[in-house]
Amino acid sequence: MKRSFLSVLGLASLAVMNALFALPASAQPSRPVLVKPQTRQIQGQIVRMDPGQIVVKTRGNEELTFRVRPQTKFLLKDKVVQLNALRIGVTVTVTDILEDDRHFADSVVIIEEAVPPQETLLEGEIVRVIGQDQVVVRTLERKEVIVFVEPRTTFLLENRAGKFADLRVGAPVRVNVNVQDGRHKARHIVVPSRHR
Repeated sequence: MKRSFLSVLGLASLAVMNALFALPASAQPSRPVLVKPQTRQIQGQIVRMDPGQIVVKTRGNEELTFRVRPQTKFLLKDKVVQLNALRIGVTVTVTDILEDDRHFADSVVIIEEAVPPQETLLEGEIVRVIGQDQVVVRTLERKEVIVFVEPRTTFLLENRAGKFADLRVGAPVRVNVNVQDGRHKARHIVVPSRHR
């Protein structure tokens, strides 16, 4: 009887000790779950390049922005190239990684290099300046053409380097343009010196 009482007491003590020293399940350190980021491949044409990102227009006319980081790989025909090998108009396949609702380019493969557009010379006068990137030129044939100015457009105003803000309505102008996607994009804008 005494032995069975001690056995019961011993088991009860053991149960109490286990209850006191056992960590609750929530207090035990959890192992981090490694989630592999989702990836997908997007094919399209580069329509814009900003510092640290590229904008690609898909076949469905959707424009997607991909951030570029130091580990992004750039390839042309199985050869590693630098970011500066990319050009507007180039067809690419981007391996997209979604992290925290942001799209990152894991790799960018150049499929088809851009064909340089045909350059045309427009001559006439400036009839309107719109916003920060458009000039309306009335040509010698009396046709009005909207010309889009890009960051790489150069300006020569009366034999001096100039900028977009220097353009004035009524000034004679010669513009070298490339026509892309139905838009006249200025490569070089010249306002000749006026003869006095």
